[in-house]
Amino acid sequence: MPNRRRAALLSVSLAAALVAAGTGSAYGDSPAPVAGVTGIPAPSATTARVTLITGDQVAVTSQAGKTVSVGVTPYNRSVSDIRTFTVGADVYVMPKEAEALVGSGQVDKRLFNVTQLIAQGYDDAHSESIPMIVRYQENAAKKAGEPSAPDGGRVTRSLPGVRGAAVTADKKQGDKFWEAVDDDTSRAGTPKTRLSGGIQRLWLDGRVKALLDRSVPQIGAPEAWAAGYDGTGVKVAVLDTGVDPNHPDLADRIADSRSFVPDEGVRDGHGHGTHVASTIAGSGAASGGKYKGVAPGAKLIVGKVLADEGGGMESWILDGMTWAAHSGAKVVSMSLGGQEGADGTDPMAMAVNQLTAETGVLFTIAAGNSGPGATTVGSPGAADAALTVGAVDAADAVTDFSSRGPRGGDGALKPEITAPGFKIVAARATGTSMGTPVDDTYTTASGTSMATPHVAGAAAILAQEHPDWTAARLKSQLISTAKTTAGTPVHSQGAGRVDVSRAVRQLVSGPGVIDFGLADWDSGSRPVTKRIDYVNDGDQPVTLTLSAKGAGEDLPAGALTLDAETVTVPAHGTAAASVTVDTAATAAGAHGAHVTAASADGRTVVTTAVGFVRDVERFDVTLKVLDRDGKPTTGVAVVHDFALGKLALPDLYVPGEDGTVVARLPRGEHAFMAEIFHYSADGNRVWEYTYGGEPGTLIDSDRTITFDGGKAGPVTVDTPKPNQTDRIRLGLAIRNSTATNAFGVEQWMNGETKVYSIPSQVTSDRFESRVGWSLSAPELRARVVGRGGGPIEPVYFRGRAGSARIDGTRVLPVVDAGTGRPQDYAGQAAQGKLALVKRSPDLTPYQQVDNAAAAGAGAVVIYNDNPGDWGADNWGTTATKIPAMTLSGTQGARLAESAIRGKAKVELTGTAVSPYSYELLKYRQGGIPADQRYRVRANELATVESSFHASAPGTEAGYARPMVSPMQTVAYLVLNRIVSPRPLTEYVTADVKTWEAMQVGTVWEAGQAGQQTAPTVLKAGQRVSRDWNKAVVRTALPSGLDKSAYRDGAVAVVYAGGLSDTAPNQWIMNRAFTDKERTTVYRDGELLGSAPSTVVAFPVAPDRAEYRLVVDAQRDQPWWTTSTKVNTDWTFRSEAADAGTPLPVLSVDYDLDVDRANSASTGSATRVGLGLRYPKGKAGPRITEAKLWTSYDDGTTWHQVRLAAKGDAAFTGTIRNPASAKAGGSVSLRAQATAADGSTVLQTVTRAYRLRR
Repeated sequence: MPNRRRAALLSVSLAAALVAAGTGSAYGDSPAPVAGVTGIPAPSATTARVTLITGDQVAVTSQAGKTVSVGVTPYNRSVSDIRTFTVGADVYVMPKEAEALVGSGQVDKRLFNVTQLIAQGYDDAHSESIPMIVRYQENAAKKAGEPSAPDGGRVTRSLPGVRGAAVTADKKQGDKFWEAVDDDTSRAGTPKTRLSGGIQRLWLDGRVKALLDRSVPQIGAPEAWAAGYDGTGVKVAVLDTGVDPNHPDLADRIADSRSFVPDEGVRDGHGHGTHVASTIAGSGAASGGKYKGVAPGAKLIVGKVLADEGGGMESWILDGMTWAAHSGAKVVSMSLGGQEGADGTDPMAMAVNQLTAETGVLFTIAAGNSGPGATTVGSPGAADAALTVGAVDAADAVTDFSSRGPRGGDGALKPEITAPGFKIVAARATGTSMGTPVDDTYTTASGTSMATPHVAGAAAILAQEHPDWTAARLKSQLISTAKTTAGTPVHSQGAGRVDVSRAVRQLVSGPGVIDFGLADWDSGSRPVTKRIDYVNDGDQPVTLTLSAKGAGEDLPAGALTLDAETVTVPAHGTAAASVTVDTAATAAGAHGAHVTAASADGRTVVTTAVGFVRDVERFDVTLKVLDRDGKPTTGVAVVHDFALGKLALPDLYVPGEDGTVVARLPRGEHAFMAEIFHYSADGNRVWEYTYGGEPGTLIDSDRTITFDGGKAGPVTVDTPKPNQTDRIRLGLAIRNSTATNAFGVEQWMNGETKVYSIPSQVTSDRFESRVGWSLSAPELRARVVGRGGGPIEPVYFRGRAGSARIDGTRVLPVVDAGTGRPQDYAGQAAQGKLALVKRSPDLTPYQQVDNAAAAGAGAVVIYNDNPGDWGADNWGTTATKIPAMTLSGTQGARLAESAIRGKAKVELTGTAVSPYSYELLKYRQGGIPADQRYRVRANELATVESSFHASAPGTEAGYARPMVSPMQTVAYLVLNRIVSPRPLTEYVTADVKTWEAMQVGTVWEAGQAGQQTAPTVLKAGQRVSRDWNKAVVRTALPSGLDKSAYRDGAVAVVYAGGLSDTAPNQWIMNRAFTDKERTTVYRDGELLGSAPSTVVAFPVAPDRAEYRLVVDAQRDQPWWTTSTKVNTDWTFRSEAADAGTPLPVLSVDYDLDVDRANSASTGSATRVGLGLRYPKGKAGPRITEAKLWTSYDDGTTWHQVRLAAKGDAAFTGTIRNPASAKAGGSVSLRAQATAADGSTVLQTVTRAYRLRR
């Protein structure tokens, strides 16, 4: 039958897939060894949940820190309206309505980067709101007082430096904030192109991390001191982790201080800020002057903008910057940063520029520690006005870690200067261990964080000498007098290492930097000339000889020329020379030189760093989309440049009403992807979706890429049994040219959507297309009975709870109920009939359904008020009171005509619970095939018989089967919502990597508990049986997991598994939120400690010792009435062994004869089997003793069960359930076993299974 069904779907993340998620770190150090019992991440899988600003909830499951899968619980939208992108280790989950706003730069893409949101602590377990920075349109910004927040948001800080505010959006309010800022004036179903509410831009309020002995003389500070300049009278603001005010080196140095970190004072609990502050102005008192700072006479203004853990939010920093700039400071030092590859347009960079212009303060800012790659300078160091600082070692060589330019976006020259930043000794804050401590008062650290305060101190010295100089003049003097490091590119060092000695004595300076930025490939025919202005503050004219030398390269002849060989700068005057750059002489990429102006005696040397970047050759590519009738339409086009192997979120283009958009693309291979929106004649979206992909397309001239829906063919599948499409998944993957990383996009479509694909015109083995289906038995078929009748295609309400379902066949008379108002039922006998209702703007679909139910209707169909299709969602927690369906306007109008004549009847045939499903995946490397009409045969598939157990009838659960194609890097999961207990037969594509994941609980709310299986490849004809949550659920080491209990040097790791069922190769993926777990560890009878986890690490001694682990796991949920409490007591002996050696920890596997409700009859004999095993990789134990007891009063009294041995580690017995036991009661179990090596286990499972009559 046609795929017109709207299923009640949910998509949530479950099992592990294939992408590692990185975490940020301070510009610093490594973890401490295990000192006690510590809870650690599970080696199987852990799930973090993130609510997006659109209200959609995303679950990201990682395994061993290396793999991840994602799934989405849509908020008031279809799963079809959300797309996922994988870019290396980053995963973006983006509702389609946000794509154009992200593509235009109005909305920060980081708001949809779920892996980074988790890494920054913005997942739902750690943050109840989403922090953002809002920039208002100029005419909408308030002139005084606090700015207002959009609905669903709250202003936490006013940020005048960016004409905006820090705002948080309450996650509990769903998409209220997004609805307030998302412009709704666009055509229905088309991409949104602007923000509303007076908002110009929206950024994530991201987290930013904190990024002296011979280093001080290295930059010439002692010579400046000797000349009488040590920063006296100058205030330097330090924005960092605070300061230790009691450190001897900082006594009497702090003029003012303030904390911008909520709930933390200025005192430095990290150590970074104290180190930085003492590098600037420390007295060296604790070292007899050895570790004196650069400007020991300066005063410090300390703003704490980073928390004691070393990180902070951008809004804290912005607030601190405004305070510091207006505090009387002449220099602001910022050894912090974020957003590698920044382009200088983010809020922090904007604030640097604005505050510099307003106050004249000089911001010295760390470049970052993301080197040695190009374009790695972070923000706020990317700001135009910032003096951005790289790091050198003692030999003035740029360190590997120092971030390099050019700046992202426009190719500007950054950093402009370097300073010592390798193994710098400075003050150590009391009670901290940052870096490598030298003693109680000093520590050694490396980073551009350490280089920056050297430049800040130098600026303070120069400001003392020239108190009237502006920030720009201080900046140019420091750069002009820097010492160039030979053989080093200009975009790595700027003009070179700061030389404060030369800066204070040299009277002639230049601009420091002449930046030509990014030049078009074709601009070589148009050489560009800029002036170098020299300033002489001396009383005598100075003649300078000019020369230019390529920095880190020999520039081709004609690439850079000077218009003069000498220039004479008059006393207290200026003179100029010109430098011309002709990029036609150079290859694409970053280039630079140092222009040196030197006096004959060598006492004056003025260095100017010249930078320019020649862009790659680019062409205009017109992207054109046509619908299936050949008419221009709109959609979204995705362009990915994979010839260069770059890893970035691809560019998103939105064609206009003429169906075209122009992209300016570099020469080389590109991948093009497009989705096409379809509309009816009256302009309404219809349930059709067309997509296309052109891999490996060589762009070497201006051209047009057309995605012609008229050439599209249907994407369908035929199966041995009748089916309906619940979902169809469409995926494209691209490997970069070195096959080291991949980009992927995944789109899920609801089953009612007809899908078409445009065949690829070119092919590439680095491109893969895939299509998959989740199919089930047809849940609803309908036909009009009688003369003139025939099939119609109603669709159930979808959404969280969806519709009540029809099971079997019902023939219902039709009553025309108008628009479904209560008065429309007056005088009509609607009892038990099918109410036919026309969609109306005056009533919500839910109101129309409730009115029909109140009138006694047996079911309701709401047809569209225009000829096209439509669907309705039920986002409540319970299904509609009566079966509720939608119908196209055309079919509904015809049915209404029959109903008015009083002769219409509709036969509805439904399957409320499908007994089977098809989980299918087809993929192809090269491109999208011309024919995607597939047929699968029974002998091509594997069969999985699953039994979902639940002790509480009607338990809501979810089940997913991820299937991964060869080039797919992340598994995207859509969870099938099921009610258990129940069976399910799955027919699965063979020879594809797959696994299973199951969650139980109120799936749409908090409290889910999930398990997964190990990935496997099923073979054609293979049959597999699977039990989920079958009694006895207990604590055990997962049987299929490598390294579930092992030694690694002086540390042991045990993954006890919490509450997991006894099926092989299944383990916990995520706990219920209310689960309580604790592991307590003893060594030779002495307590080592405990941790609130069943996955722990603890110290082990080299000598042989006896260890005891007591693990408690408890779950209290209305949907969980068996195995409510499990206590496991393990003992084993261990001594020094090779890393990875398994520990002899005994697990008990139960084989219990119970039904799917985890129950047995009172008065019955229940067979029970016990299996004992060691962790995977350790030879099986020989059990010397095994015992089992039962209790019918939750453990008050126990009754032993006779067991018979069935081999070295298996036992069987029979439990006699008393006939007098209360129905609905339960049986608790206690098992005990001892192995020949002395290992023991004693396990008590409270309410292991239930009793029934």
